[in-house]
Amino acid sequence: METMQQAFRVTVIALIALACTTFGAFEASAASSIRIKVDDQPITSYDIAQRTTLLKLTGGGGQKAAIEELIDETLQFIEAAKLGVTVSESRVDFAIADIAKRTKMTPAKLKSALASQGVDIETLRRRIKAQMVWQTLVDVKIRMDGASVKQSDITAELFSESGGQEIKTTEYILQQVIFVVPKGSSGALANQRRREAQAFRSRFPGCEQSVAMAKQLKGVVVKNLGRRTDDELSPSDAKEIKATAVGKTTNPIKTDGGYQLIAVCKKTSVDSNAAAIAQAESKLTLERNKDIGKDYMAELRKKAVIEYR
Repeated sequence: METMQQAFRVTVIALIALACTTFGAFEASAASSIRIKVDDQPITSYDIAQRTTLLKLTGGGGQKAAIEELIDETLQFIEAAKLGVTVSESRVDFAIADIAKRTKMTPAKLKSALASQGVDIETLRRRIKAQMVWQTLVDVKIRMDGASVKQSDITAELFSESGGQEIKTTEYILQQVIFVVPKGSSGALANQRRREAQAFRSRFPGCEQSVAMAKQLKGVVVKNLGRRTDDELSPSDAKEIKATAVGKTTNPIKTDGGYQLIAVCKKTSVDSNAAAIAQAESKLTLERNKDIGKDYMAELRKKAVIEYR
């Protein structure tokens, strides 16, 4: 996780500098040809040109670095497809919105700022998504093959960080409400579903009555998510869930399956070391397995068929 966060911070800092520059006109060439094939997946001259420009803006190197990064990412996406690892577009949207916020721009202005320097926003989206996919793959690899952490080491880490004091956390009981938007649906239908989700939120009757209310509507699914502590909330949902009162829902968020609302059924303050234990274990696990990502990538490269043209 630390590697992805560092890459994200570098991108944010560089884009803040980008926001302060004077943008010049850019005329992109439509011509593109396949330059590299990675296990039959193409990397085009356009992909390379785009990534090279993005890396120059973020201080990450030139064309050679861009090519190596694109090869790694292609292998990562191939591996993710094999293992069924996915990252929702809503997580990427959240990251883009966060970058825009830190650079004091809206997502639309960030897109325009990048375009003025010759970079399609999809180039940045792909890079962010690849970082998220790779972190998930490395986490899976660590759980399967990584070095374990002793309970005594976790205890020692806890005392060094907090002096053994009790840690307060919040536990939530959550419900998920999805207004399904079938793949390939029109923009008009998607907008209608979003409006329906917003209307549902405004008259949400509480978790006990949500299923009955949903049954009166078409294409609405209600799922009980059970208990979640602060540290178990996904980064894209955590802020809104924490700000949502009991018996209310978050704003509708676009996901791969449609528009999602998260209902907060119960919120309880808990005096427990559980969150601190999980954090300490995660930190020590990453330290013990810091080279596993590098070894994993080397393994994927060794097995791959990489054809340069």
